[in-house]
Amino acid sequence: MPFLATGISHHLASLPIREQLHLDDAQVVESLGAIVAHAGLSGAVCLSTCNRTEFYLSTRDERASRLATSRFFHYVAPTPEFSELVFSHAGADGLRHVIRVASGLDSMILGESQVLAQFKRAHRLALEAGTMDGELDLVMRRAVETAKLVRSTTGISRQAVGFGQVALQIAQSRLGDLRGQGAVILGGGTVGGAAARLLRRAGADPLLVVRRGPRATALAEALRAELVEIGDLPALAPRFGVVVCSTTSESRVLSREMVAAMRRAQPAGGRLLILDLAVPRDVEPEAADLTGVELLDIDHLGDVVAANLGARERHRPRAERVVEAAVTQLVEELGGRGAAPLIAALVDRAEVVRQGELRRAISRMGVVSESERAHLERLTQAIAAKLMHQPITFLRQHADDPQRRRVLEEAFGLAPAEADAEV
Repeated sequence: MPFLATGISHHLASLPIREQLHLDDAQVVESLGAIVAHAGLSGAVCLSTCNRTEFYLSTRDERASRLATSRFFHYVAPTPEFSELVFSHAGADGLRHVIRVASGLDSMILGESQVLAQFKRAHRLALEAGTMDGELDLVMRRAVETAKLVRSTTGISRQAVGFGQVALQIAQSRLGDLRGQGAVILGGGTVGGAAARLLRRAGADPLLVVRRGPRATALAEALRAELVEIGDLPALAPRFGVVVCSTTSESRVLSREMVAAMRRAQPAGGRLLILDLAVPRDVEPEAADLTGVELLDIDHLGDVVAANLGARERHRPRAERVVEAAVTQLVEELGGRGAAPLIAALVDRAEVVRQGELRRAISRMGVVSESERAHLERLTQAIAAKLMHQPITFLRQHADDPQRRRVLEEAFGLAPAEADAEV
């Protein structure tokens, strides 16, 4: 199967490595164009999230594709031990990986729904980059369809387990009752919005939303929160003890100095809990060294997530069966596509032979009525169809095996044998 999934993910790569390889939308489009141009690929998709940066490739040369993506990763992050963190899954294993990713079965949070939206975005960016071929488009569409089927037929996404819930749980475990406890939301996207709503529901007050674009403004209005400027946080620090960060910024948003200023403004003996849910991280890691500051990033929260997944794990076997059925069907579909040109040539050859023999037979029979001619037409069509059935089935089953395809090509005279090619 001419397909390869390769990249890095949270399974092997730490957060600092994932940060180095995280790509924004513009970088994804640029990278796809570069990889396809230099590796001779027919299609490429890049999925870059907080947990992974992966390439899904339709290719006729698996080794060249592995080498091209490995060089790309090394160019972005030239670390000697980095190559050991790159995974590669070829053929059906690669298709299985893509479908599991879209379905939330490979996520840090089992069954998370956010990855499906990110997956659709990766599809759109590949279309924008002009690196989507027919086979890869089919893979991406089938992966989305299967992800929706997993969610609708299993309970793997029903229990509320997400970074918003985890942020609330950690805040409660560190600070106790949150009623009357102030909180800051930095980043008004999906994760920040979920955390803000849960904190508000738990009684956090005041709730401060940092002004960073229209989504932050809309979130503040929806929750009746205060909209504040990031530069005002030190002056406002006596009013809050929790900060949740989840922006899409490619650079640090809160420096160690800013956090130190916030901490100094708090009452003596106070604590500042910062939950950094962004990749790349929003807060300078050195802020964790400050007295009275507890800084937790997305990998720290992963341990808490793992403890909350028992209910979802019960649904994993059924979800995996849905995925396996989809992989089997997709392999057959792609195999049929790969064999289509040869099957068409085989059918055309059979039709040429059938019509030629039919004309010769009728010419020897003398006068033939229209009903007799129609009968002979149906008879020869049925014979040709029966004779072609087994070769066509064989081709569809072994479309990715060039040696077997070559045998059929030569056996039916669809391509010259090597000895004849030299004549």
